[in-house]
Amino acid sequence: MIYNDSHMIIYPILTPNDARRTEQKAFELGVPSLLLMEHAALAVVDELEKALGGSCKGKRVLFLCGTGNNGGDGLAAARLFAMRGGKPTVYLTGAPKTPDAKANRDWAKMMNIPLINLRDMPEAELPFDHSGFFEDFDGKVDALLGTGLRGKPDALSSRLIEAANTEYIFLSKPMIAVDIPSGIDGTTGESLGEYVSAHVTVTFHAPKLGLYLTNHREAVGKIVVADIGLSWYSDAFRLSDLEINCKTLMPAALGLMKERAMNAHKGDNGRVLIYAGKMGMAGAAAMCAKAAVTAGAGLTTIACEKEIIPILQTLVPNAMCIDIQDAIKNPPPYDVFAVGCGLGQSEEIWQNILKLWDVEKPSVWDADALNLLAKHEMKLGEKAVITPHPGEAARLLQWPMEKIMDDRLAAARALAEKYGCAAVLKSDVTVICGMNDGRSKYYLNAVGSPALAKGGSGDALTGILAALIHRRQGLEDAALACLWHGMAGVVGEETFGQRELTTDQLIACLHTAERWGLGEIPAPKRFR
Repeated sequence: MIYNDSHMIIYPILTPNDARRTEQKAFELGVPSLLLMEHAALAVVDELEKALGGSCKGKRVLFLCGTGNNGGDGLAAARLFAMRGGKPTVYLTGAPKTPDAKANRDWAKMMNIPLINLRDMPEAELPFDHSGFFEDFDGKVDALLGTGLRGKPDALSSRLIEAANTEYIFLSKPMIAVDIPSGIDGTTGESLGEYVSAHVTVTFHAPKLGLYLTNHREAVGKIVVADIGLSWYSDAFRLSDLEINCKTLMPAALGLMKERAMNAHKGDNGRVLIYAGKMGMAGAAAMCAKAAVTAGAGLTTIACEKEIIPILQTLVPNAMCIDIQDAIKNPPPYDVFAVGCGLGQSEEIWQNILKLWDVEKPSVWDADALNLLAKHEMKLGEKAVITPHPGEAARLLQWPMEKIMDDRLAAARALAEKYGCAAVLKSDVTVICGMNDGRSKYYLNAVGSPALAKGGSGDALTGILAALIHRRQGLEDAALACLWHGMAGVVGEETFGQRELTTDQLIACLHTAERWGLGEIPAPKRFR
């Protein structure tokens, strides 16, 4: 997923109910609903114009419009597209039902834009059922259902979506979704029937929760967050009023990692103790330590089996090494404890963890440490972060894997509650969850790449987390670490390839990712 981050660096994530309440507050302040619809339509046409190569002039685009305000957005966009020299055709799945949608239909009629009500046509004459029909258009806009969908699309909408998606696969002409691809639930991300596959989703005011939780990530395409004239900085729009306290960080949020003071020394930047690695798994410890060093840890020490110390000293010369037996007798001073990468799961290892771990200091628990934790359930404390993938989460919670993936928010909350810590539930969209006065607080990170689906990526994330959480900024630091890791994956995919990227190369991309976040270099092509 890709974001327009020009307006804000942290966005709330809205449920459809949140979005409606936010708009209602604007209406109560006197903001005309038609004005918001016009701003939404402008954003859609701006993205459509980009997708068509930079000009609307002479291009033929089909606008698929439902009967509600999502359809009204589409009708307004068709009119604005025509004003830029485009040639729109509008398919309606019925007569508009809302006042704003009716007004935009009437304006479209005044401009002689072709409006075809499919609901009035005999089934045998529906034009989109004919082979090659969509080849006549340069692109399409999906304004059928929006976030108001409950259940599955009706029969006519389903047939239209199915036909449009067939063209999507074979012709690859741009499909722009308005707010959310039709057929995807705005809250859960579920699709109970047909759903639109979009190249770009223009979502209004703030991202919708369903865009993150859907199992059909490809259908969402590039996400553009469009400012339609509402503001989160006003007292009228308080985050505390939202159903779910959930946010996402834009790439520019890396600017929250402040520059170091001119007189900074290594002790100021965090002493990280990593307990990781065994013979045959030294690489996991090395990747974790190398990521911690690269992400800014002032001093990094690896506690490990004596036999692999020569390997680690060669792979990560910037890190110090200590025999685990010496470490448990005389633990080295540290600010952050990271544990688990390539470690093993013996009872002796668990006892070593307990001897090194200090509940009063930040800690990161990954991999084998999580599997051991599942066998020795205990509260880790609010300064700890656990980083399970879904399989590890299933073991930690004793839940079926399907239950984890069906509701990742609930799974992350259950992890945070059960172990009394922050939980980073890793997946294509990572859920970062912590508890605050009994209420869960979430960050979601969807910035990443399939190139990260490779052994070693989690070890690198553990090192980055350890380097950042020494600042003790809470959940935000964990979210920043996930964002930075994902951005490095995007940079790495563009530089080295989606299949070819190694963990060493991923870590080497952290600097380029930071420069992207700070606006010093252009975003990778996929994010423009």
